[in-house]
Amino acid sequence: MSELVRPGRFFDSSFGDLFSWATDPFYRDIWSVTPRSFGEGQIWSPRVDLVEKEDCFLVKAEVPGVPKENINVDLKGDILTVSGEKADERKSDEEREGTVYHRMERSYGKFERSIRLPKHIDRKGIKASCKDGMLTVTVPKKQVEKSESQKIEIATE
Repeated sequence: MSELVRPGRFFDSSFGDLFSWATDPFYRDIWSVTPRSFGEGQIWSPRVDLVEKEDCFLVKAEVPGVPKENINVDLKGDILTVSGEKADERKSDEEREGTVYHRMERSYGKFERSIRLPKHIDRKGIKASCKDGMLTVTVPKKQVEKSESQKIEIATE
């Protein structure tokens, strides 16, 4: 059928990825990712990439300007949480006198991001590193033995 004849073609392209979360292997429920709202005492959420390789999963989080000492990586159950705090570069009121901020687009304050991991991971082998504002958490997969097929005889009673 021609694209000109298909009245739903606009919706196919516009909303094709809208429900892609339904097939995402890392998605379990609405709480699998925890962005927070901004405001006083703001909490922001770093952007995250989830990558699966043959032997591990990689969780890559953008944390520009955050020293590794201010970043926490925790695993509780199957929830991996990256949290921490980025210091506000603005100084106290006394130090800011005479300074006018015309635009403040960068995020400051506490941050947190939680991701539900698959069940088949090696919890003891998890490692994290931070370089150039990119936190990389390597989560090894648990080696599952492939069992050989075995025929089971059925006894007559």
